[in-house]
Amino acid sequence: MNISRCLSIVTALLTLVALKAYIEWTAEKEERYPMPHAVRWQGGFITPIQPFEDISPAFVFHHFNASLKQFRHKIPRAKAYWNDKQYKNFRALEEGSAVNASWNKCPSADMEELATKIKHFNSYPELYKNFILYGDCRNYSLLINEPRKCAETKNNTFLLLAIKSVPGNFAARQAVRDTWGQEGEPGGLAVRTVFLLGTAEGQFRPRLQHLVHFESRSFGDILMWDFEDTFFNLTLKDSLFLRWTLDYCQGVRFILKGDDDVFINTPKVLGYLSSVDANKPLYMGQVMSNASPFRAHRSKYYVPESFYVGPYPAYAGGGGYIISGPLASLLLLISQFVAFYPIDDVYTGLCFQALGIPPQPHAGFMTFDIAEKDREDPCVHSQLLLVHRRSPQQTLHLWKQITDPNLRCGQEASKPQAQKPPGF
Repeated sequence: MNISRCLSIVTALLTLVALKAYIEWTAEKEERYPMPHAVRWQGGFITPIQPFEDISPAFVFHHFNASLKQFRHKIPRAKAYWNDKQYKNFRALEEGSAVNASWNKCPSADMEELATKIKHFNSYPELYKNFILYGDCRNYSLLINEPRKCAETKNNTFLLLAIKSVPGNFAARQAVRDTWGQEGEPGGLAVRTVFLLGTAEGQFRPRLQHLVHFESRSFGDILMWDFEDTFFNLTLKDSLFLRWTLDYCQGVRFILKGDDDVFINTPKVLGYLSSVDANKPLYMGQVMSNASPFRAHRSKYYVPESFYVGPYPAYAGGGGYIISGPLASLLLLISQFVAFYPIDDVYTGLCFQALGIPPQPHAGFMTFDIAEKDREDPCVHSQLLLVHRRSPQQTLHLWKQITDPNLRCGQEASKPQAQKPPGF
């Protein structure tokens, strides 16, 4: 029997075992929350007792064999920098060797070396050059921490609002605290909020750490790491937050990742999540399907062809999406074997694709805003879970309106109309 046929048989057997375990997992009625020390997945327990960089690639390959195989088939084999890097990760997985040897070497290359590897590299925008130069650097100091954030709940945290912000957005953070980001235990469901920050917002921006430290002492909701807080470092921010979650908030049931300029109808979110089957993995938001990289230089989402080739996976828009808390462990684990991508929501989609978990669309997520005629209508907003984007003043005004017990909308309230995502 040749090697190829043996591998096919082994893959089929592993897939059947995984399917059987998954059916048992979803059918089981036993409450699995909290799961402070382990995450059940496909018939086994993944226990993050050692640093993730020490986890054996063979362990990952065997546990996620079927989904990783499908993931590999969806990544075009090309000379583009990211594609080539990802195929090196695939080979390392098959060989059982490490893929993260360079993570503690920052930068992991130099400009001259990259210019010889990447076509037209010298014409790349500066942010792209820096992303590639430091793209393997994943270990940064946590300058401001809230280690007791989840420990202070009577029960385990039901919903953790993890809000991406930058140091200078003081007004946006305060608007969130005063409205939909208020902490508490409505209906016995513990809600906690953290803001995710780097340090300076760019090379020529003022460093605001002293002011942020004062803000942290006042409100106790800031997580700040020692990296430059730029758009292309949002993927890094996500990765560092996942590690923080495993260290300090392992029992969380749901995580809502969002920007500091979204408007969230928290009571409606809690009502929806209370009805969700806690035994099934959840990755939910406004789903982008059949998207491709932007090739226009002027776009914020510009991706050079020599950097990445291929379509994007289906993914939930990064303005705001919800995942099951236990998936944080799986996401961090699989991300060790998926090369960083400069657009954070696309990267999350790639990781979920590697896990074999598709995003679930929900009509209540409007990450590209709603029709202009509805932007000031509290009745329209009362039907939504999340809408992007609103100023601090708009957030305060809308929150006061939708939480007013005298608000009367009736059945004639118009259905929210989503704006079309740019480039689609």
